[in-house]
Amino acid sequence: MKRFSYTIGIFFLMAMAIVFWQCEKDSLYSDQNTTLETRGKGGSKGGRTELAGNNLSYPVLWTDGYAKLMRGSEGVVLQDGEWWYVWGEDPIDPNYPIFSCQPNPANPELCLSGEIPGDGISPVFKAFIQKDALNEWQAENIVPVGETYVDLIDWGDNLESVDWYTKSQVRTEVVLYKNVVDPMLQYEMRHVSGWGTNEVHGMKAEVSSDDPYVIPCYQPTVYSHCARLLIQKLNVPREAVPSGALVWIEGEGWTEADGITENLINPPIFNGTVYEGGDGPGYYAAEVNVKGKIVYGYTWNVKTLNEGAGDYRITFSLDNLGPVALNTHFGPGTGILMPVEEVFVAASEGTGGGAQAFVDAVNDLTYMDVRILNRTGGGNKPSKKLPTFSWGF
Repeated sequence: MKRFSYTIGIFFLMAMAIVFWQCEKDSLYSDQNTTLETRGKGGSKGGRTELAGNNLSYPVLWTDGYAKLMRGSEGVVLQDGEWWYVWGEDPIDPNYPIFSCQPNPANPELCLSGEIPGDGISPVFKAFIQKDALNEWQAENIVPVGETYVDLIDWGDNLESVDWYTKSQVRTEVVLYKNVVDPMLQYEMRHVSGWGTNEVHGMKAEVSSDDPYVIPCYQPTVYSHCARLLIQKLNVPREAVPSGALVWIEGEGWTEADGITENLINPPIFNGTVYEGGDGPGYYAAEVNVKGKIVYGYTWNVKTLNEGAGDYRITFSLDNLGPVALNTHFGPGTGILMPVEEVFVAASEGTGGGAQAFVDAVNDLTYMDVRILNRTGGGNKPSKKLPTFSWGF
């Protein structure tokens, strides 16, 4: 397997961090065969007239030996499609401006408006956009040897920072990360236009040469083909659930422990696995999002799938019930990524924004109790601070 070496050091942006488990290169990586996901519709690479999917920009470990089908070939870049000019600071949420413009067809050195791209101060780059069949790249993605312990879990910021209602569309996103000693190949991305469902990102490149910007990644994402998502209604407020009163049954969800006579939690209203496949609201999936990262995602339509206002436990688990062996686990060092402060904390400290995330390493799961408020109007009511999250796949 071709490897990449870098002389760039690791720069950490947090003041405090927990110590995560590390693995040596010889024990982490393997050239073993990988089970490849088959393409759902049509296509060979020759069918480039169809709308393409997102390119993988962020490295991933296929920890259960099952790899999703990615566009292109690892390390090979095609840049024959649409691109935009970008400059300035990349926005982190809708409160920030997006510094970009389309090139002018009559004179590509200018913006579509006829102005010179940029602000006259910061460097100007190209961004080759996603979902263009003529733009193609693929970050490094490999199969680890043996079992992998996840170092970090990132629940979507919207779950933690936004109030949700009985008519909301709740986007549940989970990303798993693993710390590695030797860096993996990552392509730097830039926000090009839009937010939410019309959000567009592109691969950052030099204006004069089109050379892509490559980043050494020390924290690739983890894809387990044994992932499951369950949603269950709590019949008491989340803070009133007694310690140890609920027990986990693999594949079925939470139920009352022996000796508990109170009805604390209902059976799942949603129970989906990534290995069952399929598209649409009835399935659970992991896809490459607009930023080029593997993300587990499910859009919970609360309006049509609820048992009234109250607290709901959303559980992300890894189990041994699927078609491949489970080699991915949570351990005592697995942490939760804070949504606002963006620092690593111990799993027991949870997260902010009202909803708190926890890790149960014994059962290889993480869960969050989300409060759904009663509302006769429509939509969700965001908190004063807009969260930083991406909806697009």
